[in-house]
Amino acid sequence: MSTSAGPRDARPRDGKTVAVGQAFKEAGRFDRAQVSVRAGLIAAIPVAAMLALGTAIGSPDAAVTMGVGAMLAGVAWRAGDGPMVPPIGTMAGATVALGIATLAGTLGGRWAWLHLLLLVIFCLVAGSAASLGRRGVVIGTQSIIAFIVFGRFPEDLPHALALTGLVLGGGATQVLFAAIVAVPLAWRRQRAALAAAYGALAEFTAEVTRSSMPAATALEAADQVLAAPALFADQDRDALADLVGEGRRIRLELIGLSTLLAQLRRTDSDLSKATSDEVHDALERLHELLVLTVGAIDGDQSTLAQLPAQAAEVSDWGAAREPLASAALDQRLAALIGQVTAAARLAAALHSPGTGGGAIPGRPSLGTRRIGSQLAADVHRMRTGAALDTAAGRHAVRLAVVVALTELLVQRVALPRAYWAVVAASTVLRPSFGQTFTRGAERVLGTMAGVVIATLIAVALDPSGWGAVAVVAVLAWCTYAVFPANFAAGVAMLTGVVVFLLHAVSPDTAQIALDRGIDTAIGGAIGLAAYLLWPTWSALSIGPLLATLADTQHAYLDAVLSGLTTGRRMPETQLRTLAREARVAYADAQGAIELARSEPPHGHGADPRTAATVLSALRRLVYGLHVLRLDIATMPETKPLPLLAALQAGLDQALSVLAATLRDAKHRPFPPLRTLHRDLARGHPELLSQAVWAGLDELVDATDTAAATVGLTVP
Repeated sequence: MSTSAGPRDARPRDGKTVAVGQAFKEAGRFDRAQVSVRAGLIAAIPVAAMLALGTAIGSPDAAVTMGVGAMLAGVAWRAGDGPMVPPIGTMAGATVALGIATLAGTLGGRWAWLHLLLLVIFCLVAGSAASLGRRGVVIGTQSIIAFIVFGRFPEDLPHALALTGLVLGGGATQVLFAAIVAVPLAWRRQRAALAAAYGALAEFTAEVTRSSMPAATALEAADQVLAAPALFADQDRDALADLVGEGRRIRLELIGLSTLLAQLRRTDSDLSKATSDEVHDALERLHELLVLTVGAIDGDQSTLAQLPAQAAEVSDWGAAREPLASAALDQRLAALIGQVTAAARLAAALHSPGTGGGAIPGRPSLGTRRIGSQLAADVHRMRTGAALDTAAGRHAVRLAVVVALTELLVQRVALPRAYWAVVAASTVLRPSFGQTFTRGAERVLGTMAGVVIATLIAVALDPSGWGAVAVVAVLAWCTYAVFPANFAAGVAMLTGVVVFLLHAVSPDTAQIALDRGIDTAIGGAIGLAAYLLWPTWSALSIGPLLATLADTQHAYLDAVLSGLTTGRRMPETQLRTLAREARVAYADAQGAIELARSEPPHGHGADPRTAATVLSALRRLVYGLHVLRLDIATMPETKPLPLLAALQAGLDQALSVLAATLRDAKHRPFPPLRTLHRDLARGHPELLSQAVWAGLDELVDATDTAAATVGLTVP
């Protein structure tokens, strides 16, 4: 996709300086709403407990090793934008990664060449894992830290296995404690996940012009929670699963309604104005009913008592209302009213949590398949993201090169504990400009503050033995409590934790703190300088990511339209998988565009403003496909409609041309979609309902808009 000139290129060429300054400014922001005393306490207890256990049995080495495992597993929960409820999967993945890295580091550390080779491999894998989002970054970063740190303690196989067992024990303790204390019981998680999904649906109903992705993501999460094995599951789990299905249909109906409203605004403003008040009134009623449904799912007794009457009232109003002037819009609204009231009745029939929560064994085989499927999807995503035309792929190569060079440098510098410089270089680097300099600033500034804090504590208290355990407990609590509020503050407290953990085996606390500060400053400076000299611009990934989005939508479109042209409809589960792939591709492209907008001007890659317009058109395309899929599902089984094959072929060609153009910016002939649709609709109006013709019109218009935006000549 071509890059536009003009205003973007006219911006000051010292944009990097401005962006770096902005990144350091962002590092100073403190969000007090994200501070959690309770979460900090829960995450700190295992760290202090591991150190206390080692102290009690007189084994400081074991105490520190287990404490490090627990500390890093806790960081996987609370660091950065960590959620309030522990992400047990991410924490468990980080613990496993810590174990693998510890074993590899201690065994490979005996040979410098092998240590360097394994370090490069770990960096490449960790960099590719950035394509998975936060959990990939967290797990990858923890594995590099463990490899570098424990690689400084070469061991033979028996001792390496023992050391790995201690790290795994500390991490597993953190995960288990968080799962028992901080994660709600299974029945409560299931209710909460479904309530969150219906809350997202209620928000979408209140404003149908917004993205439906939060609702889709929440419904997917609820489905996963319900399908996972659970010892104390909700006795109404089947009803909750039915509510997930109803929620998916409600989301599609809302998308259909939103699409038709937008279409009317473009094509018939008078009709749009004539129906807007009625539609707004209906959506307000449905929003209120969905809010009550959320309360019923959550088990609120007063809501459960009034929901049946409210659902009946909305249903009666829907049956008695005057039809809308637009037949297609009226049909869509009627279907939406039916779906929402049906969901409300299902929710009203649920038992309250006080009588639920029986000991119902889950379906372990299904849960195992889910885990295996998720791992396979993650591996596929990492392999796809490992290409050099993606941000994650370029980040992986840069990470491996910079960290390896830093490792070679510190091997020749007479600095105590210089491996911390390698750790700093690896943790500063991120796939994007803004992330690198914001996190780099936070890490360096936080470490400097932590050095001061640790030194002051050491001078004032000089803790040892159980005193050191108490200091670690307090600092760990502060670390995990404030980490999501401000990364720099979390790093400052974490630096103190590291210093006093090492105090158990090396009592020279002030010197340890000073060494950590110097080495972190060196490593951080290397990482930031390397990014300035070798930046990764997110705009370079936009074209390929948009092309991937067009490809996934192409597969989804073929599956949906083939149900009409051949009469053989694809199973709903397969259609849902294709829709999910399109949603993931959309999120990837959207993330790259947002990152590109935050970067300084550089003249490389796609213009994020043009890309945002293309993304908007492709969003309309996938919404149109959702609506068409819903309409086809409600149609009775009919004979094949081969007359639609020409339009399907035209859309196939159009999306293929669009994807190819987004990849290489070469213009190709574009099919006359509008002519194909118009001739077919005028010549054979009886083939399909007005609503389905409108849905096909939306597909054509969205595809044409995307093509025209990238510079293709649209007939």
